[in-house]
Amino acid sequence: MKVKDVIIKACDFVACDELEEKLRKGESLSEEDENLKNKLVKCFNLVREEIACEYQPILIAEKFEIKNFKLELKSFSNEVVEIYSIKDRYGRNVHYKIFDNYIFVCGKDVEVIYSTSPKQLTFDDDFSASLPERIFAYGVAREYFFLNNLYQDANIWEERFKGSLQIMLRQKSEVKIPRRSWL
Repeated sequence: MKVKDVIIKACDFVACDELEEKLRKGESLSEEDENLKNKLVKCFNLVREEIACEYQPILIAEKFEIKNFKLELKSFSNEVVEIYSIKDRYGRNVHYKIFDNYIFVCGKDVEVIYSTSPKQLTFDDDFSASLPERIFAYGVAREYFFLNNLYQDANIWEERFKGSLQIMLRQKSEVKIPRRSWL
């Protein structure tokens, strides 16, 4: 999925028809249009971060060799938001305690599963997501209206955004119908 496609769809929701047309055709933008595009990209990054922090965390698994029971937080390849589990090489949970700069780990070779925040994207970047771009565009519209102090419009898009997220992310379970018995 492309950030560009989400922004174009969001332009339709926030009534920026001129910008939408220019972006679709790849035309050059005026300074005002460029500022609006950058504002929408900022809104997109806010929405993406909200989804990652509250609804669909970005989980990463990394392996470490522990020395002196300390695992430095700076040794992770990404920013750590939350530790989900630490397991030894046999898949057993390892006891740990998190401090400001390090994690005290009772193990030697471990695998750490943690969540991270998404990287900031630009207009031309690609990203992967299990949600349709329409939901991202709802969130972008909401953020845009909030930034412009149009709270009534923002609340409308808030309802659409949250409602769509709940539908897409709810636990889907197998429907079981009891067998009919013969009389």
